[in-house]
Amino acid sequence: MLLYINFKCVKNNYKIFVGLLFILFLNIKFSLVYSQSVSDKEVYYQWFDDSVKKENTSLYNGTVFVNRYRVIGEKHRFFTTNDFLTGTISYDGQKYYNLPIQYDVYQDELIVKLKQGYREVPLQLIKSKVHSFVINNTPFVNIVNDSLAQNNRDGFYEVLLKTPTLSLLKKYNKGRRKRIKNGQAFYEFAASSDHILFYNQKYFDVGSKKEVIEVFPQFKDDINSFSSTSKKLKKADPDAYKKSLFKKIHGLISNANNL
Repeated sequence: MLLYINFKCVKNNYKIFVGLLFILFLNIKFSLVYSQSVSDKEVYYQWFDDSVKKENTSLYNGTVFVNRYRVIGEKHRFFTTNDFLTGTISYDGQKYYNLPIQYDVYQDELIVKLKQGYREVPLQLIKSKVHSFVINNTPFVNIVNDSLAQNNRDGFYEVLLKTPTLSLLKKYNKGRRKRIKNGQAFYEFAASSDHILFYNQKYFDVGSKKEVIEVFPQFKDDINSFSSTSKKLKKADPDAYKKSLFKKIHGLISNANNL
């Protein structure tokens, strides 16, 4: 059961105060803006979140998450671990750093643990407002595409590789199975994954060598050669293999464009 909860209501006077506080901070930082590093930006956003309090941001607009599937062992529904991990979220036009988050692979939803009074509440964020997030140093982006949505394949994808010409993306999936042990019911979640390519404003399946060649027939010989010499890498680390393959293809495209 998911209960809807909304904490966005804030008094007008408080909004005015926060706005003035924000403007004051911008004036102080203005002279440093051109030399601001990524870490500086993280410090700024963290300062702003602490100043306005996260409970007064759009993060507090979602559904309370309740995990009703009992599991035994590590075959859980989440990404990497069933514990909350420190991550970063780009949500509703705002970046939030150092948040305890979970990625529910089974339902393809993002969960954040936030304070409500003296308690911490796991909230399932509004998916359409999640632009991207980083969890366990792994970047994800929310893909909204009609062709993928028709097959229930839109949603959160890991960004394995991003170049000026193409992006390699990985979709995580988990299927649920009920088990009985010593008269007690529990569940196991089996993991699988797919790879897609964003190229020329379109998405392509690239799970096999054949599918890659269908996208890039002009590089058939290069793809076959790479596949032949990289069999050990493909077996040991399929993601690293695909990243190396598409780095090579990106180089071939760049060379062809420069001719």
